[in-house]
Amino acid sequence: MITRIKLIALFVVVGSIFSSCTKDSDVEYPTLKHVYFEENFDGGLTSPSLPTGWIAFAQTGTTLWSAGAYGGDGYAVLNGYSTSTSAPAQLNSWLISPAIDTDTVEGEQLSFQTCHSKYVNTTTNVIELYISTNFTGANFSTANWVKTNYTATLPDPFTKAYVYVNSGAIDLSKYTGTIHFAFKYIGVPSVSGTYQVDNVRIVY
Repeated sequence: MITRIKLIALFVVVGSIFSSCTKDSDVEYPTLKHVYFEENFDGGLTSPSLPTGWIAFAQTGTTLWSAGAYGGDGYAVLNGYSTSTSAPAQLNSWLISPAIDTDTVEGEQLSFQTCHSKYVNTTTNVIELYISTNFTGANFSTANWVKTNYTATLPDPFTKAYVYVNSGAIDLSKYTGTIHFAFKYIGVPSVSGTYQVDNVRIVY
């Protein structure tokens, strides 16, 4: 979880498994007009809690998205690696946005950045983007979630590790009312790595 891929090739010093992706200042952003919503997760610099309104939900397993930080940069992160014998055959963990009112402005476009570690090396370990028009914050299993990977650029196991990928502009102008977008992590315990999400913006 496609539009044109923008990869900024950088030399990244990876000293340990805790190394993170390129910092905010190392990547390019699309030209912005008016910012309607934004989240850079820099609260993770001081707290492991996600920002207010964001929901971490484990559909299968118990591994949750959380706030993380490295080298002065905050982000949302999930590491799917697990050696637990009780872990499910597949991990499905969701990072769900706050409610977005699409009737307030017009021409909304969503953009964000995602990256993964070098330990993401199997096609069973991916990240996907979904949008729901009827999620209430508590009805995950009955809400309608539509995968929108075809309109966003996302990293995959073949993408260069530790380098942020710009999503490109995801058109939200067709939606009315309240929506939520969500990042779904899919992985298999013991053979899955880390994905990060950062610099989420909706502009118009």
